[in-house]
Amino acid sequence: MSKIIDRFGRTVESRICKNPALTHRLLCAGYSFTRMQMKHFPNRKLPDSRADAAVICMDALLDPLKKRGQTAIVNIFLPCEMLHALGIRPLVAEQISCYLCGAASEQGFLKTASAAGVPDTMCSYHRIMTGFALSGVMPKPDFAANTTMACDANTNTFRFLSRHWKVPHFTIDTPMSCSDEAVDYVASQLEKMGRDIEDTVKMKIDREKLTQSLSLSRKTLENYNKYLKVLAEKYFINDMTSEMYSILALHNLLGTPQSENYFRMLLKDCREAPERGKGRRLFWVHTLPNCQDSMREIINWNPDNQLLISDLTIDAPDDFRWAGETDPYRAMARRVLGNTFNGEFSHRGRKIIAAAHKLNADGIVMFSHWGCRNTNGGIKILSDMAEEAGIPLLVLDGDGCDMKNTNDGQMSTRLEAFLELLEEKK
Repeated sequence: MSKIIDRFGRTVESRICKNPALTHRLLCAGYSFTRMQMKHFPNRKLPDSRADAAVICMDALLDPLKKRGQTAIVNIFLPCEMLHALGIRPLVAEQISCYLCGAASEQGFLKTASAAGVPDTMCSYHRIMTGFALSGVMPKPDFAANTTMACDANTNTFRFLSRHWKVPHFTIDTPMSCSDEAVDYVASQLEKMGRDIEDTVKMKIDREKLTQSLSLSRKTLENYNKYLKVLAEKYFINDMTSEMYSILALHNLLGTPQSENYFRMLLKDCREAPERGKGRRLFWVHTLPNCQDSMREIINWNPDNQLLISDLTIDAPDDFRWAGETDPYRAMARRVLGNTFNGEFSHRGRKIIAAAHKLNADGIVMFSHWGCRNTNGGIKILSDMAEEAGIPLLVLDGDGCDMKNTNDGQMSTRLEAFLELLEEKK
């Protein structure tokens, strides 16, 4: 991390308690300057699509931070097409924490959360976001909304923050089954949530706009699936931060023209990329420690160690049955229930192994992020599946956004040893 960013982070941390309004302006100014750099002076290592994604995702953070009103705090698995149809900007818990970490500002908000009694064993993404909210630096949203799937911190965090802000809180309960009855159950919740949001923001959801947003979601996912087929035979330059952009674009930005355009560009750039060579091809599981210098040095833009994708980008169901629903709420419900993070970990594990084979991955890296019980509980299951499939697997214990909670040297040593093993197997 550069000295300038480190100094910026210390400046932010020193002002959190004294002057939250000034802290907010400092962060917005820093992110606005970074956005300008991304837009007009993009990283030359990035293809056009990934450079465009950097701007899109920065806008997804800046717009809710700078413009009060018509914003919502949501979790990453909430289908947001109805929000896009209303012009409401979703701000994602994991997104907030990643960007605060990228600005070397996470420690001050972690301290705020800890002082309020938030346990240190909780997921760091949620702890940082909670501290950001409690500090008064984060603007008050119109409402909070989340699904119950995957993360056990979701409902408690969003309920707590909605009480803190005194705003409505909407929860979509997601059964582990994908039966027609379960689809009906989730669809009715989504439709009710839509009505409640209408009452909250005093606007009506335009059914045509909602349908258009879902159509964009389908086009986006179709192009991404085409991209994966092309990627199987290509060396396409990637880095951990760009892969995090893809995760956001395939979740809470899904259904927007910006996301659809990004994956159309990504497919084009990948088709023009060189054929895959002798480099080691890595399939990543879960979030990526994209702010960790040692990991960036090993993986980012490295033809010897190609980062393929994270399994968080392939969690949507492949069969597109959801897109055949005439009722938009049933369509969103079917997509949510078919998500690989919904249900037993073996469902997610089978998708990981199948995708690793299709992408000609040499090995799988499973990132055991601090406090994520869903992923950490699946380590043995995926290890057994990978062994049976003959795919080497490395489990890295770390923290995706709390830099003081990471054993940097141990992680890089273990990853380098794993890469040597993959080289010997070639």
